[in-house]
Amino acid sequence: MFSCVEIILLFHFIKGEDIMSNASRFTGIDLIKALATIFVVSVHFFLNTYFYQQPLEGDNMFLQTYLRMLFLICVPLFLITTGFLVAEKTPTKAYYRKIVPVIVIYIFYSILMILFRKYYLGEEMTLMNSIWGIFTFQANSYSWYINMYIGLYLIAPFLNLMYKNIPTKKQKLWLVMILLFMTAVPGFLNGKMGWNVIAAPNYWSAIYPITYYFIGMYIKDYQVKVNKKYGSLALILLVLAVTFLEFSFAGGGKFVAAVGYYASLVIVMEATLFFLLFYDVKINNKFVLKPITLISLLSLDIYLASKISDTFIYKYIYENFTLNQHEILLWFGPIVGATFLMAFTLGYIRLKTIRVR
Repeated sequence: MFSCVEIILLFHFIKGEDIMSNASRFTGIDLIKALATIFVVSVHFFLNTYFYQQPLEGDNMFLQTYLRMLFLICVPLFLITTGFLVAEKTPTKAYYRKIVPVIVIYIFYSILMILFRKYYLGEEMTLMNSIWGIFTFQANSYSWYINMYIGLYLIAPFLNLMYKNIPTKKQKLWLVMILLFMTAVPGFLNGKMGWNVIAAPNYWSAIYPITYYFIGMYIKDYQVKVNKKYGSLALILLVLAVTFLEFSFAGGGKFVAAVGYYASLVIVMEATLFFLLFYDVKINNKFVLKPITLISLLSLDIYLASKISDTFIYKYIYENFTLNQHEILLWFGPIVGATFLMAFTLGYIRLKTIRVR
């Protein structure tokens, strides 16, 4: 998650130096990572409430579904950002050494989660199954992302070499389009959308992170621009259309993920539009920029720590309050704010106690 540039910025931030002079060209990326981090905590709100057990009926559930479909772009935004930031990297020892901070942070939160599960949740956690949980990315269920990201990080320099040896813009665009056909079209059609109607070959769907990676590279390479006003309107309408589809295919029943998940074509379109709207944003106000940069730099910490904060906050809420899913949006701000703040605090404590560069 941390590029060389970000590690340098983190060093300056710890030293109390001005981060704006070095970060100005990356302020849009910092903003996207900060928003994606908040979206992670937000989409887990629906995972940890009874959203998926409720029939999709009425305006309230429509709004909840709309927010869920918007926040789902959190992981795709991180993947596009990775392609944007790592596009120039080559397979060197210096590059591969930079995976060490990610692994150290992952192990830290895995151990923290094991202790949390043992002493707060009362689970039986032996030394052997704890070690096994760390090696299999099961100690913290949110760490599936690390399992995926390590592989993407390892192969990224070779993806860069392949991309840079494609001679023309048209051929690079064809690469992205072919990957969309291989990964995103099946992710969209092979759910309820194509049920008993059409099925797309889906053998390569699992490589969807590479699709997002190349989208990030292409945007970086050609500085793709979008009209902010029309792009925002298109994003709003796209999420609205996706929400209508989910409601339609649910037919008054439970949520069925009709349009697919991260690999779905419509989610790719949402994430790409969102990225294009914000990646070139310039933020010159240091009081606004500093918290955005800090959240961006702690994005991996907050992502992993949010499993602890989610478990703690939702357990406390459901043990002490009676919640109705049709009134749950009234709790959205306090709950998401509390889980984010707790995860951010854990990340900041890690930053101050375990320095990884």
